[in-house]
Amino acid sequence: MKKIKRILSILLVCLLMVSLVACGSSKSNDKADEDKAETADKTEKAKDDSSKEEAAEEPSEKEEVKDDSEAEEAEDAEAATDDSEIFIGLSMPTFAEERWVYDTNAMQAYCEEKGYKLVHAVADGDSNKQKEQCATMITQGVDVLILAPNDGDAAATIVEEAKDAGVYVVSYDRLVTGTDLVDVYITFDSWYMGEINGKYIVDNLEEKFGEVKGNVVLLKGDPGDSNAPQYFGGAYQHLEPYIESGAINVISENDCMGWKPEEATKHVENAMSIADAEGITIDAVLAPNDGTAGGVIAALGDDLAKETIITGMDAEVAAVQRILEGTQSMTSWGDTREMGMTAVDVAVALVKDGSYPTETSEKGTDADGNEIDVPSVRLPAVFIDENNAHILIDEGYHSAEDYE
Repeated sequence: MKKIKRILSILLVCLLMVSLVACGSSKSNDKADEDKAETADKTEKAKDDSSKEEAAEEPSEKEEVKDDSEAEEAEDAEAATDDSEIFIGLSMPTFAEERWVYDTNAMQAYCEEKGYKLVHAVADGDSNKQKEQCATMITQGVDVLILAPNDGDAAATIVEEAKDAGVYVVSYDRLVTGTDLVDVYITFDSWYMGEINGKYIVDNLEEKFGEVKGNVVLLKGDPGDSNAPQYFGGAYQHLEPYIESGAINVISENDCMGWKPEEATKHVENAMSIADAEGITIDAVLAPNDGTAGGVIAALGDDLAKETIITGMDAEVAAVQRILEGTQSMTSWGDTREMGMTAVDVAVALVKDGSYPTETSEKGTDADGNEIDVPSVRLPAVFIDENNAHILIDEGYHSAEDYE
């Protein structure tokens, strides 16, 4: 009996212990579940808070992007305003020669495209008129003057007046001499263009006679234009060895004042009289531009012109027509549209930056006649004859209709 009671007591104790363990486990599980739930709540809350913070930050980021965009637009607007306030004066020597019209049209179109203000005047070959026109532009408040002088020496006073008024000066195609105040000089390489023409005469005399020989007339441009001696020097460089050896006979050598065709006509008529008296023919004429080439042909007549080597420069429509007809042999050409746009770019850079860096210089003179180096920009040139005249159409300089 006692044994049975002892066994029952042991069983009761075991049951009690199992009950206590189960109860403890249940509480532990309940607490774990509560902890998990609490953690989940905290995580969800953190996510909500983070989302709210991101949502709060998004407008500021967008606002920052908007501010940057507005700043860029403001800068662009300011730049546009600055450009629209740039005032350029353009002074041309004449429109009697076609190329000056091309230059002017190119600059007008380019300034309109860029938003620059441009005023221009044409001196009609009158240096005093050019001075008055430039004085008017300076009074109007131009920031920079692009000046193609009618006469390089006479235009020095224009440059001085401009600089006194704080106006920058770009000497265009022709160098203003007698002053060291020109900011930049823009030109085609006149020496090289002369070389093209001189070499053309030498090569074609050799082709005509089997050797370099013949009778030539040498015409120069206007002595008041700095390009004239450059062009002639380049041409003469190729002719000189044959002139000195006697292989080439120079019938006459003259300046063409004002680059006028009638000057060329007069000189060639005189040369024809000399040639007739000596019983020789004129085999070649070095004409310094297309206008004077036309004057040469007027003196010779079409038939004789077709037998004569005649050079030119500028690739005027009338000259190319003569080349295709065979009365003019060739012309040297630089794209005046490119030159005009380059001049505008240089002018604007001077106004904005106060200077324009150049890699080359041209020899000029100061007020005392001393030689100086003038910062310059040189543009390339090529020769045009009947074999490659299509270049002018391909480049859009002329149209096919121009030659019809």
